[in-house]
Amino acid sequence: MTTSPNAPMTSPTRRDITAEPGLPFVPPGTVPAPVSAYDGLPRVAAGGGDRGWDRDSELSQMSKAVIATVFGLALLIAAFAVIGRLGGWAADYGTILVYLAFFLWMSIAGRVFWWGADTLIAEIRKKSNTGDRR
Repeated sequence: MTTSPNAPMTSPTRRDITAEPGLPFVPPGTVPAPVSAYDGLPRVAAGGGDRGWDRDSELSQMSKAVIATVFGLALLIAAFAVIGRLGGWAADYGTILVYLAFFLWMSIAGRVFWWGADTLIAEIRKKSNTGDRR
């Protein structure tokens, strides 16, 4: 039985020798595709603008620090809000599991908060440009 070259592949191991190789996967924002990849497409589908990475589209370091500080603080507040229930959870689900999960939660929350606060302080010091005032 012969199939046409345009028939869908039914097996992942079947390779059509006459088919053109496809474009390799390139994550967005790393390297623009070669212009020859867009030759057969209409102008609207190919896009008229820059295909490269826009540096201004990323969040600034100050924005990332504020988000991390607020998120870490929210995680810490949530942990302190449920600290009274740990004994009941330990009786229901096991002491080691509950306290290990609580320790992991507090470690991640503290690290996220501290990274954000430390980065925020460094950015503020860098912008003030007055040096260290110790």
